[in-house]
Amino acid sequence: MTKNFLRKLFPIVLLSLFTAALTISCTKEDKPEPEKPEPEAPDPLGVVKKYAYDLMNDIYYWYKDVPKNINPKPINTIQAYFDTLMVPVDRWSWMMTGQEYLSSESGIVETYGMSISQPIDYYNDYGVRVRYVHPSSPMADNNIKRGYQLTHLNGTSVTTLIKNGTFNQVYGQRTNSFTFNNHIGQPVTFTATAREVSTRSSLVSAVYGPQDFQGLPYNIGYFHYLSFKAGMLDDIHNAMAVFKAANVKELILDLRYNGGGDSRATTLLANYIAPASAEGKLVARREHNDRYSSNDADPSSQTIITRMSGSLDLDRLFILTTKGSASASEVILNGLKPLMNVVHIGGTTYGKPNGMYVLPYPEGNYDNPLYVFLPICFFTVNSTGYGHYVDGLVPDHYRPDDLYHDFGINDDWVNAVMNYITKGSFPALPPKPGSAFEALPSYRITTPEEQENYGTYKVELRDQKPLRSR
Repeated sequence: MTKNFLRKLFPIVLLSLFTAALTISCTKEDKPEPEKPEPEAPDPLGVVKKYAYDLMNDIYYWYKDVPKNINPKPINTIQAYFDTLMVPVDRWSWMMTGQEYLSSESGIVETYGMSISQPIDYYNDYGVRVRYVHPSSPMADNNIKRGYQLTHLNGTSVTTLIKNGTFNQVYGQRTNSFTFNNHIGQPVTFTATAREVSTRSSLVSAVYGPQDFQGLPYNIGYFHYLSFKAGMLDDIHNAMAVFKAANVKELILDLRYNGGGDSRATTLLANYIAPASAEGKLVARREHNDRYSSNDADPSSQTIITRMSGSLDLDRLFILTTKGSASASEVILNGLKPLMNVVHIGGTTYGKPNGMYVLPYPEGNYDNPLYVFLPICFFTVNSTGYGHYVDGLVPDHYRPDDLYHDFGINDDWVNAVMNYITKGSFPALPPKPGSAFEALPSYRITTPEEQENYGTYKVELRDQKPLRSR
């Protein structure tokens, strides 16, 4: 019975297994294929992002510490992506569009043509005063001078606008009614509209002699230099020609609001100022990361004094600085101090002891770039090797910035230098004005040196042979 049953059952089992297999096979064949995901849209900024990434992992001073796990695709601007590549210690690197860079080089901006600040340090005065005025600007047209106090905008007190937190918004409007108090307290009211102004790199150059300050033994030069612009080297040439003709023996170099600029202007100014004893000596040398350290000793990475027929023959140099003196300004100060008699007056400088190569995208296109990257690529040291002054350069003699007078002989700093030359010592610090408007720290307005990306010491690689990496 068992054998016969198995004989009968076996074909049935085989048939069942075959049927099951066929059913499974059919089921597998009939199962619809899963839908393939749509291909990812290409990142329209991918090529530029890769260019930025490659730069920051190569020539950037801190290239070893650049984050390697950043997904660039979700980041929708080049600026935001570039920011993710910067290391925490870096408060100096930046980038801009090509058009912004070209505009900054030309000096053409839409502006009222003045810089404003508050004499808070030392004076504790929160009143808003004019730091300087650009020639041929709306403010210059209305004869506004350094030291004037801005009291009202559109009839509303500036104090009220600052307390309400609306000062920047109102001041930023293209057209405003302004009321100033002049140097003797008289009100001046007018309406002005911001317009394109071609700013200059120098605001004032003058020669002062015995007729201007009693006891001066010879002519003194005064050069207020606002920005190291390679496209405005004539501002340096012209001022130095006047000083040379006047046979100035001492020079006051006013860098109090100079945030730096181009290495070509820095080199030119140093060659005019340094004495004959500094001929052939080092002013500054660039220190690169270890991939480019072979370039540190290359002549293209060094600023060497090469005097010209128009170079000055100075006995002494006075340099005036504030927190607004940065980058190329600090290179001049730090570089010339070991080479000549330099007296540093004013406030501690900004603290930007490093510089950047100008790296355009597309690569090498300096004339019409889409983007320009300015990562920190080197630190700048002087002939003694000193150069990592991240907290700024401390003056030999502190004096608060005088925002109550125009540039020139009546300015406290210039007057103090004249006293030092004629009497051998600086006068006491100026008295604090009784009319000072005291306020809370929140009533401080922002100055350029308190904003991001302040300070530039830049080098365009088209001006030198290519860097050699290992």
